[in-house]
Amino acid sequence: MPYDYPTKSLDIQTRLISLGLQPTHLMMIGSFITVYGLFETTLERSLWTLREIKVEGERPFTEKMNTEAQFKMLGDGSSKLTDKCNAILKIAADAARDLNEYRNSLVHGYLLSFGPDCVPSFMKNPRWHGEDRKKAVGDAYIDEPFQDLVLIAAWNLFLLMSNIEKVFTDTEAQKAIEAMKDDVDRAKSYANEARHLRSLMNHEKY
Repeated sequence: MPYDYPTKSLDIQTRLISLGLQPTHLMMIGSFITVYGLFETTLERSLWTLREIKVEGERPFTEKMNTEAQFKMLGDGSSKLTDKCNAILKIAADAARDLNEYRNSLVHGYLLSFGPDCVPSFMKNPRWHGEDRKKAVGDAYIDEPFQDLVLIAAWNLFLLMSNIEKVFTDTEAQKAIEAMKDDVDRAKSYANEARHLRSLMNHEKY
């Protein structure tokens, strides 16, 4: 008898729903992960552009870099860009740090579920077993409006990277980057709020 994969898949989805992960949550998680991937891969190409390095036939220098080093390079910008462009890239780097922490908590965190009627969340590095971890605890909340906020933040950063990638070949690209200031500011605000929600709640600021 052939393996009934559609029924098994539906059973898994039903189990996720029983944990509070409704179809809309799963759809938004998938959307965010997809867009973050677009940002991440375009970021690498953007750094090649900022360094003005050709990678054809070479091992990309970005392959050896961790995310923090990549974000720092993004924030450093280029002496060939306008001051306004470089200021926007610095803000984008800060947004990327917060968004990356949210992404890591979502992908690598423990699922905290309190039943089908409660929206779950994800916690990274909780130290529940007394282990000594170097990285701080991280949270990813998926209730409204946070999934919308992180999706918009990731999309805005992806669009910015797309402009950086062609900044030395398209005469309009610098203007396009400068025109994205509000979108990049919004990405920073949204990503920061999503990353630091537990801290805000603990200090009764939310």
